[in-house]
Amino acid sequence: MPGKVEVSRVALYRAMVEQALDALLVLEGGIFIDCNPSAEKMFGLSREQLLASAPVHLSAASQFDGRDSLTAANSYIELTKAGQPQRFEWASRRADGSLFTSEVALNLLEDNGRLCIVAVVRDISERKQAELSTRKKNEKLRVLLENFPGGVSLIDENLRVVAWNGELLRMLDLPPALFQGQQPLAREVFEANIKRGEYGEFSSASDEEKLAKLMAIIQSDIPYSYERLRSDGSIIEVRGVPVEGGGFVTTCMDVTAKRRIEIEFRKQSLFLKAVLAHMPQGLSVFDDQLKLYLWNQGFLDVLDYHADAIYQGVPFEDLLRIMAERGEYGEGDIEELISTRLTLARQFQAHQFERTRPNAHTHLVQGKPIHENGKLQGFVTTYTDITELKKVQTALSKANALLEQNIAERTTELRHTQDDLMRSEKLAALGSLVAGVAHELNTPIGNSLLTASTLQAKTQEFAQKISEGNIRRSDLTAYLQAAQHASELIEHGLNNAADLVASFKQVAVDQASSKRRRFQLSKVCHDVIATMMAKIRQAGLRINMDIPEHIELDSFPGPLDQVICNLVDNAILHAFEGKPDGQIWISATMLGQDRVELRFDDNGVGIPTENLGRVFDPFFTTKLGQGGTGLGMNIVYNIVTSLLGGDIRIESEEGDGTSFIMQIPLVATVNDTDSPDPAGLAD
Repeated sequence: MPGKVEVSRVALYRAMVEQALDALLVLEGGIFIDCNPSAEKMFGLSREQLLASAPVHLSAASQFDGRDSLTAANSYIELTKAGQPQRFEWASRRADGSLFTSEVALNLLEDNGRLCIVAVVRDISERKQAELSTRKKNEKLRVLLENFPGGVSLIDENLRVVAWNGELLRMLDLPPALFQGQQPLAREVFEANIKRGEYGEFSSASDEEKLAKLMAIIQSDIPYSYERLRSDGSIIEVRGVPVEGGGFVTTCMDVTAKRRIEIEFRKQSLFLKAVLAHMPQGLSVFDDQLKLYLWNQGFLDVLDYHADAIYQGVPFEDLLRIMAERGEYGEGDIEELISTRLTLARQFQAHQFERTRPNAHTHLVQGKPIHENGKLQGFVTTYTDITELKKVQTALSKANALLEQNIAERTTELRHTQDDLMRSEKLAALGSLVAGVAHELNTPIGNSLLTASTLQAKTQEFAQKISEGNIRRSDLTAYLQAAQHASELIEHGLNNAADLVASFKQVAVDQASSKRRRFQLSKVCHDVIATMMAKIRQAGLRINMDIPEHIELDSFPGPLDQVICNLVDNAILHAFEGKPDGQIWISATMLGQDRVELRFDDNGVGIPTENLGRVFDPFFTTKLGQGGTGLGMNIVYNIVTSLLGGDIRIESEEGDGTSFIMQIPLVATVNDTDSPDPAGLAD
């Protein structure tokens, strides 16, 4: 045939191999024996270098499945030799050491008994990069869809739902089976929802009409928005935006809470208007430009504004002018009066003041600025007519003044009465002291008198024997022994009486004078207890004292005597009712270098919790009419806290005794000349 060029089959195949874009290599015995130019270009090696290489030389150290390249290559080669062509992705390496991803196809070639493997290598790095980029974009889109606060769906040009997020299925409670492993048609989704009774917004339409309306919405090429009322009462806001080329992106947001808030807001606005309308005070709100924004009827009534003068946006300056022109701000230049008040208002400072109007009504004006996020938004002011309140306050002031005068007079009378009662209490204590001492003196003096009378009788008997002249030595010895014994008894009794008189004298002098002096705490306590022993024994009590002799005070022993006496009397009267074997402990310990703690403890019935806070109150007693005046413990408290300069507290549990704990300075903080007389001791 003219013009026909005869080309051998070998030459044709060689041309195809040479022109192929993929790298072609022939492998025999684990070494490449042939390659094309594309292989040289792909691996950056010359033909001679390639033909001296093995597959592992053109590979990364390890492959994507974790195997080393030599092991993986031998595995694929063996499978190919077994008649199983192989296609796989491979981590290849260029001559410069750079790695790239390739796709390798291995096929067995048999030529005249020779077995070779043809390897076709394609560089798919760009494709893999594109796939990776696409996966990342798809992942971002998926994350965006799944984290979108509402439901999202994409409907393509064929009206098929091709993408959606989980929130869409949850929010609309769509049947999972409809979306499982498939992309449903929008019509199928609509039909499934209609069967479930959805689309309450089209409640008056038939199922066919509902479907037609929904399909018409998504088949249009304009954005749409509507609210869908679900069967569970929730409200879904549906918005659709057309996509270029056909289809829609649809978003669904649950606006149920938003609509409820709007309804609640409208309700609250209605209530607020009602509250404003019925407030007895006037109220006004001006914006940051001092223009009226909100007011109530009370604003007009309290300030006598005409309704025509009040409207939203009226400048504050205009309202000032109305007030100034009718003389509300007194005499003076009207413009100056307005300017002064306008300057103050522009400072937007909180204020409160009273203003008396020409009609004699007094108004309380209170104003505060309104801020939002640190920015001034306006000013709210209330106007309260307090005319009647001022009248009541004036009347109350007069009544209070009269009441204070009456209280002062009654207080003076009560103080006089209290002083009289305290004096009576003191006299009663002194009388009790005298009676106790008299009783105590009666025993030693009575014993001494009895002994003296007995001695006198024996003396007369002895004298009779002498006058008769029949006295014997034994009579003389008996008389002398009796006289000596009687003298000892008389001396002992009179010494006891003398000690008691001395104690009484010291206690009496201390209580009568209330003078300051240095004294041993133990001696003062022993002296006062000695004068009260008759009363203590009569009550069946036992006194235990533990006071170190070295504790010495520079203070007021008389008032301290009074404290001990009152505590003993209080214990006798209150502590041991119905409780035998009563005991009292009086002890003292040093607190540091300058204070002493004096404790008065008993094992009595204790004090009820509700009475603990009232023990030291004047006139408080649980034995009124039974010997209690309610002043004894009040005197104790006043002496300890004022004259002695200390403090006193009570610890007691009902049924478990009572402790009075006093902490007193060793040196009194007051002088003789300025010492108070809390118990009327100096009267």
